[in-house]
Amino acid sequence: MHFWRKFSLAAAGLTMVVAGCGSSPSATPSSSSVHTITLNVLYMNQAGYTTQVLQKMGQEFAAKYRSDHVHVHFTFLPYPEMHNAIVTAAAAPTAQYDVVLSDLIWTAEFAQKGYTIPLNSDINRYISNPQGIPSAIWNGFTINGKIMAMPFLANFQNFYYNKKMLQQAGFSGPPKTMNQWLAQMVALKQKGIVQYPYEDSWKQAEGLTCDYVRTAGEFGAHLFNKQGQPIMNQGGALQALTFMHKLYQDGLVNPNSLTADEPTAADAFASGQAAFNTNWTFVTGIMNTPSESKIVGDGVVGTFPVQPGTNTATGTASVSGFQGLAIPANVPANMQTWAWKWIQFATSPQVQAQHLHSQWPVWSSVASSSQEQQLNPAYAVYEANLAGVYNRPKVANYLQVSAIIQQYVHEAIQGTIPVQTAANDMVQQITALGK
Repeated sequence: MHFWRKFSLAAAGLTMVVAGCGSSPSATPSSSSVHTITLNVLYMNQAGYTTQVLQKMGQEFAAKYRSDHVHVHFTFLPYPEMHNAIVTAAAAPTAQYDVVLSDLIWTAEFAQKGYTIPLNSDINRYISNPQGIPSAIWNGFTINGKIMAMPFLANFQNFYYNKKMLQQAGFSGPPKTMNQWLAQMVALKQKGIVQYPYEDSWKQAEGLTCDYVRTAGEFGAHLFNKQGQPIMNQGGALQALTFMHKLYQDGLVNPNSLTADEPTAADAFASGQAAFNTNWTFVTGIMNTPSESKIVGDGVVGTFPVQPGTNTATGTASVSGFQGLAIPANVPANMQTWAWKWIQFATSPQVQAQHLHSQWPVWSSVASSSQEQQLNPAYAVYEANLAGVYNRPKVANYLQVSAIIQQYVHEAIQGTIPVQTAANDMVQQITALGK
C-alpha cells in the first residue's frame, strides 16, 4: 500500500516504514574474471521495509549464494511512480527489473495484460505450507486461479479509539455496531469532550477508495457483485456512502478530513483532537510513542464496528493494503530462477521473523509467535482485522475505476451531489468504461 511514513516503534506497537535501496535500475557484472549474477529488484520508498532492512536482506541472500556470486541491486521509487515504471519496463524487449513490488490492486491488470507471470508452479513446488499464509492475503494476488505475486507486505486497517474520551462520555468500551459508533460520536460531541469525534483521510486520493471499501464492508457489502458489476447505488454500499455523508453533515467527522491523508489523520488522533481514527497499522507506533503522541496509554487498537447480521464470521471488517513480489514476463528463464529464489528468501517466515519491528508478518505462525505477542500485545486484534479484510475491486482498469470512486464519494460526502445521485453516476461511469 502507499499511505504511510517512517515512525519509531513504541513498546507495544508496529510501524509502517520506508523500504528499498540502490541507485540506477541497471548494474553491470564485475569486470573481474568471476561472473556476477546481478538481480535487479524494484521497490518503493513510501511503505514497507526500511532501506537498511532491504540492504541487510540482500546481503544475507548474497551470503547464502556466495559461491554463485549473486548481487541484489535495488531501485527505489516513490509509490506513485511504481505502476508506470513496471508497465513501461514490461513493454521493453529487455527486462529492466527481475523482481517488482506489486500492489494487489494491479493483480487483475498485470494478469490480463501479461506484465508479470503466474507463480503457481514455483509456489506449489517450493512453498511447503502455503496454508500458513491467511487466505485473505492469497486472495489479493489471485485472479482466475493464477497467483500473480508472492505475499510480502500484510498491511491492513485497524480501528483506533481514545479510551479516556469514551470513559468521560460514559462508555465502558468501544462500539460494536455502526449505530453504537454513531451514538458514541454524538455523545462525545454533545458533551463537549471533543469537537470532532472522528478523524479520517478522505482526501480525493486512493486512501478514500480504501475507506469507502472498508465502510461498505462494515455494512457487509462489496462495491461489485459476483458478476463484476458495480453496485454502489444499492444495499450496504449505498448505506456506507450515506453514513459517511451523515458524519460530515452532522459535524461528527472533522471537515479537514476531506483534505487529509493518512499520516495527517494519524497525527490528529495522536494529538488528542479526535476520539476515533480508522487507519493503517502504523498508527499503533505513533500513538504509543511519547515524542509523537499526547495520548500514550489512552490510544487503543480495536476491531471495527459492523452492521448487525453482517460479518458474522469475523465480527469486524477492514480493508487490505497487501503487496507482493512479482516477476515481469520479459525476464529471461535463467534470471526467473534467481528471481524466484530471491522472492522465496525475502518472503520466508525465517526472514520475516527477523524484522517484526518493521512489518506485520504474512505468515500466521510468525504473527502468533511469542516474539510477536511480546512486541505487540494487540496481536489478536490485528489477526481479527486481517481475517476480516475486504479487498478493493479486482478489475483490470482499476486505476480508472478508483478515480471515479474517489470523485463521487468525495462529492457525496460534502453533499455537493445528493448521495443517491452520486452513487448512480458512479455506477453509470464505471459501467461505461467496459463499453
